[in-house]
Amino acid sequence: MIQTTWEERQWLLKNLAQGLADYLGAVEPPVSVEELLEHPPGLFDEDFGVVNMYSHLWDATFARTPSQRGSIFVRIDLPPGERRYSLARETLTALVTSQHGRAMGLPGLLLSSLRECAEFFARCLAAPESMVAAYRRRGGSREGFAKAFGLPEPAAEARWNDLSAQPVS
Repeated sequence: MIQTTWEERQWLLKNLAQGLADYLGAVEPPVSVEELLEHPPGLFDEDFGVVNMYSHLWDATFARTPSQRGSIFVRIDLPPGERRYSLARETLTALVTSQHGRAMGLPGLLLSSLRECAEFFARCLAAPESMVAAYRRRGGSREGFAKAFGLPEPAAEARWNDLSAQPVS
């Protein structure tokens, strides 16, 4: 395990999420996480995929088959905001366990606190800092944030708080 502070992990996660949002060409919310998983960057062709399931055991989970193909199994009946957030959260596991992620040392950096990291990463991917700053500049309110970004209320509240101490750009 590589020793890092939470702030260092946040910086890395924020930049990984921003890179994926940039890859999508996302300029306004909501960020299409499902599109990212269906049309991933070339490095992650074998690591990103979505499989719909009828299960109530979990909202979404990442699994890698013996052939090394990775997929996120997601409940088909989730509301759109919960689905987007769950897919974003499990995308981090896909990144960490990918060949490229392993070569970058992501397991050593993130596995010890994967759940916390995945929640933060999902918030950053679904609501990139630049989009939140633009939303705030246009007078967007805390009350309308979840709806504007297509996030479940708890995730929207956490993301708003993530950025509340930062000045508006």
